[in-house]
Amino acid sequence: MAKIIYGVSGQGFGHSTRSREVLQYLVSKGHQVLVFTYGQALFFLDEDFDVYEVPGLGLEYKNNKLVYWRTIYKNAYQVAKQSKYWNKILDKFRSFDPDIVITDFEPLTAILAKLQRVPLISLDNQHQLTNTKLKINAKYRKDLLADKLVIKSMVWGAKYYLVTTFFETPLRRKDTFLFPPIVRQEIKKLIPQAENYILVYQNSNFTELIKTLHLVDYKFVVFGSNQKGVDGNIIFKDYSSHEWLKYLANCQAIIGTAGLSLISEALYLKKPYLTMPIKKQTEQIINARYLEDMGYGLEMNKINKKDIELFIDRIPEFRKNLLKYKNKNEMAIFRKIDQIIGYFS
Repeated sequence: MAKIIYGVSGQGFGHSTRSREVLQYLVSKGHQVLVFTYGQALFFLDEDFDVYEVPGLGLEYKNNKLVYWRTIYKNAYQVAKQSKYWNKILDKFRSFDPDIVITDFEPLTAILAKLQRVPLISLDNQHQLTNTKLKINAKYRKDLLADKLVIKSMVWGAKYYLVTTFFETPLRRKDTFLFPPIVRQEIKKLIPQAENYILVYQNSNFTELIKTLHLVDYKFVVFGSNQKGVDGNIIFKDYSSHEWLKYLANCQAIIGTAGLSLISEALYLKKPYLTMPIKKQTEQIINARYLEDMGYGLEMNKINKKDIELFIDRIPEFRKNLLKYKNKNEMAIFRKIDQIIGYFS
């Protein structure tokens, strides 16, 4: 059996929910795994796995927009600031003596793997932007180039790139492989219904969104806001896993940002989706465009009443289209991981 260091980005829950499924599989196969992570992922994973906290690097946002140069500057600053801990982290890495390193967009483990000449495997969704050919509107090409620079500065030099995605794109590199999204077990256990409300998830720009939702003749359940209770046609909910899963399973449709994690869960549950991609985050812009092109929802670049009402009117159409979406299990990517581990251990 192999000794594996697994790096997990601690920004948001998308990386940690995907990684938890992979980690559970690796442990079930008898591998010895040490997780390097930080932030939200630290608390999400430390009860079930051997976790070691490392300094966190991530993406920087302002007013629901990704800020490229602030991301690069702040990450460089963090590396310099945390340099006093490098020897301790390096000692932990060396004492574990891994056969292989897997990273879900966690840059420190990628750097350590290169320094110690340990085979590195990337498992994320970000490298679809760098390693495949994407259809993208000309006005976003400059943002795509900037995003590629950020991604390549975070994780580079992997032996293999395993990319999870809900749409296929032509490959640019022979070391890259596409796989269906990894959906957590909690989602698979749900029995979806279609009650008369739309689930809304947003992590910024709430004032404008709430104001617009009040103008629409429909019921909304909102997660992520600082408000509580009921205000007209809107119910505000504090986040808890139980509450979130309940409302996710039973909603008519979803309005939210265009991250892969929630889109994947919506597709699995056959929920139409109105996306609000984070500005200048090309990954979300591309997810939103492909989702709309596949007939599973609409893209809303600027919050407005007309687009929300159009989306609601077309929910039956989107639900019919979603019946064609095939839910696939994770065995293909797990078999590839087994194969790669066999090469290096």
